Amino acid sequence: MSIRYIWKQLWRSLNKKTNEAVRLWDDLWFREGSIITGRYRIERKLGMGSYGVAYLCRDVRSGQRCVMKRVTPLRGGTQRAQFIYAKETGMLELLSHPAIPALYSKFRYRNHLCFTMEFMEGKSLDTLLFQEQCTFTERESLLLIRRLLPIVAYMHSVGILHRDINIANVVVEGERVKLIDLGLARELANAESVVEDVLDVEADDPSEKILRRTIHVTSDYYAVGHLLLFLLYSTYDQKEQAPAGADRGWELELTLHPGTKKLLRRLLLTEQPYVNVQDIIIDVNQILLYLKT
Repeated sequence: MSIRYIWKQLWRSLNKKTNEAVRLWDDLWFREGSIITGRYRIERKLGMGSYGVAYLCRDVRSGQRCVMKRVTPLRGGTQRAQFIYAKETGMLELLSHPAIPALYSKFRYRNHLCFTMEFMEGKSLDTLLFQEQCTFTERESLLLIRRLLPIVAYMHSVGILHRDINIANVVVEGERVKLIDLGLARELANAESVVEDVLDVEADDPSEKILRRTIHVTSDYYAVGHLLLFLLYSTYDQKEQAPAGADRGWELELTLHPGTKKLLRRLLLTEQPYVNVQDIIIDVNQILLYLKT
């Protein structure tokens, strides 16, 4: 391990901590009960990530609930914030689908880039799996993926990759599945700038992150494969199935239909990758027919 690498990691960590402190200080202007631009009353903070902070708000004019996002990336400064803001709002303006949030407004508040969008009713898979301890059988897992895939197909049909499909960004309301957070969404057709390449993925990032951020349809398919594994593992009991601390890999740990195993291998790029969503949907439908009997 070189001195240069160590200094790079220390600088990255220090820069991130500094930006986190600034973000928390700025949160004083976005406290619960605050009214932003005289219109959006903040009810609570929904969460924060590498690129911004999201709040549940109520529009005092219409009484409608919405989500307000404040774009404050932990890396890249003002230029990066403007880039991310333009990308995410631009993606939302291009998309029109009942399972994807609609963009409501864009504005700057106290020098913060903000926008509001539709609040998607339901619970994230993250909440269902880890807070409510919900479990999904193999059939239930595939049914949920089957409901998610047409949303991915729609995005790809208009030339957009999501690039961040995960259990926190998939919302379930009854039998309806929704896809939120387009902060990493990018155009399929356009090459990304050097700034984007440097700040979004670095050479020493884990291979999984690099695969998820690739500007190619397989990045979304890879993410769907990992999402499916999360669901399938919800019924797995490690104490009963394997010795403590053993990690045998999903193919040995999970008892699955052969079609589901092949589906996962192709999604996770260990066998011939899928080239379009419709082929994935066809394979999922065929497996579901077998599991129904």
